[in-house]
Amino acid sequence: MITTPKPVILLIIDTLMSTPLEEAVQTGHAPALQYLMERGRYFPHVVSSFPTMSVTIESTLLTGEYADKHHLPALIWYHEGENRIVNYGTGVKEIIKTGVSSFVKDMFFELNNVHLSNQVKTIHEELAERKLASASINAFVHRGNTIQQIHLPRILRWMTGFNGTWHIQAPPLWSLGSFSKFNPFTSTPQTFSGNYKAGCKELKHLIKRNKLPPFTMCVIQDLDLRIHLKGPMDLKGIQKIDRQLQKLLNLYSSWEKALKECTWVVLSDNGHASMGNNKHHYVINLRKILKDFAIMKDNNSIPCKDQIALAVNQRMAFVYCLGNGVEKNHILASLKQDKRIDIIAWQEQGLTHVVSGEKDGKFTFSKGGLYQDHYEQTWTITGDERLLDITVKNYKINYGDYPDALARLSSSLTSHKGNYFVITAKPGYEFKDTGSPLHVGGAAHGSLHKQESLVPMIVAGTEVYPKNERIVDFKPWILHLIMNTPLNQ
Repeated sequence: MITTPKPVILLIIDTLMSTPLEEAVQTGHAPALQYLMERGRYFPHVVSSFPTMSVTIESTLLTGEYADKHHLPALIWYHEGENRIVNYGTGVKEIIKTGVSSFVKDMFFELNNVHLSNQVKTIHEELAERKLASASINAFVHRGNTIQQIHLPRILRWMTGFNGTWHIQAPPLWSLGSFSKFNPFTSTPQTFSGNYKAGCKELKHLIKRNKLPPFTMCVIQDLDLRIHLKGPMDLKGIQKIDRQLQKLLNLYSSWEKALKECTWVVLSDNGHASMGNNKHHYVINLRKILKDFAIMKDNNSIPCKDQIALAVNQRMAFVYCLGNGVEKNHILASLKQDKRIDIIAWQEQGLTHVVSGEKDGKFTFSKGGLYQDHYEQTWTITGDERLLDITVKNYKINYGDYPDALARLSSSLTSHKGNYFVITAKPGYEFKDTGSPLHVGGAAHGSLHKQESLVPMIVAGTEVYPKNERIVDFKPWILHLIMNTPLNQ
C-alpha cells in the first residue's frame, strides 16, 4: 500500500530573532506562533551558515552543505574567472555600480543555473528523483528538475534590454513575485519578489485547492527590511506576519487539524546586530583603510593595474589580492591597524589562519586531528583560540561568541576561487565600499558572531527533530519527514 507523505511546510521568516519573538508571544502579539510553540517544540538557538546572508543560507538549507560545497559564497563576491563582481542584490546604489543587467542575470539566472554547484543536490532535486513534487515561494535559491520558462517583468526589460526568454531549473510548483505565481490574482510588485502577504496568499492558494505538495518552502522577506531600519526589537513586523499565519491555520477546520495534516516548520535565516548611531565611527570604510593599494573600481577593472577587489556583505567582507605587485602580508598589515575589525582570516597551505584588528595573537586550524567539537567534527588547532572565543577541555572544543566557527569560517575561505581574506566587523560596526547600503542607528548582519548566527525555529506536527541544531543538518531531517530516509545520511 502506497501512503501519501504528510506535507512539510517550511516558512522562512527572514531575520526573525529569538528575543523579539519571545516578547511578541509573551505579550499576546503573535497567537499563531504561540500556538505552534506550545503544541510543538521551540529551538531558540539554531546555528545558521556563514556569511549570514540569505542566498548562502538558503543554499546551505537546501543542499545540506556549507559554501565550500555549494559554492554560493555570499550576496556579493568577486568572480575570478570572469574578473568581475557578482551582486545578487545588496542595495540600489551598489547594483547600479556593478551593473543592473549583470545583477538581473546573476540573480534570476546564473545563481541557480550556473553558480550553485552541480556537485550538490537540493531538496527539490532529491524529491523529484523520487517522483515527489515540491514548491518554492519567494525563495531566490530554488533549483529543481523542472525547466520553467520566464519572461522578465516590463520594468526589468526596460532597465536591462533583455527581451528574450530564460529557461531556468526550478521545482514543478514555483512562485517568485511577478516572474511566476500560482494565483493570477496575487498582487505582486513589478520587480523582484513578492511581499509577505503575496507569499502567504500563494501558500494559501495551494492549501485551499488541495495542491499542497510533500514539501513547500515559503520565504517571507519583509521583516528584514524593517529591522535594518528600526533595529532588532521591532515587534510590529512579527505581529503582521503572525496575522498571515493565522489565516493559513484558519484554512483548516481547526488549528489542531492543521498540525495533524501538515508538519509546520517556522525558521529564521539570520539575526541582526544593532548598529551604532555615529556614521563616522561605526562605518568602516575599506577603501580608506586600503588607500595605499590600487583597488578595483566597480566592474570597470584594469587587469594590469588592480591590486585589490572588495566585496562587502554588510558586517562581513571579502578582500581579494589580485596581484600586480601587491603582497598579501602588506594588505594584512593595513587591515590589522583598524581595531574595529573583529576577525581577519585567510587560507594558506591547507591551514586557516586567524588574527584580529582588536586583539593580539594568532590562531591556526585545519580539518582532522585530535580535537573534537559538539558536532563530531575533528580539528588540529594551534595558537590563541580566544580569537574565536573557543575553550578547550580534554580535547573537546566548545564554541562561545562564534557558533560552529571552525567549519563555517573555513568553508567560506574555500567557497570560491581566489586569493582572499575574510574579515568581520565587531558588533555595532559594518563595512563600507562605494555604494554599499548603510544601517547606522538600525541593524545589520553578515558576520560570524552569535547575534547574527543563532536563530529561532519552531517545529509542530511531528515529534522527529534534526540531529543537530544547525541549518546545515536540516536537509536529511526534512527528507526523513517526507520519505522516511535515514536521519544520519
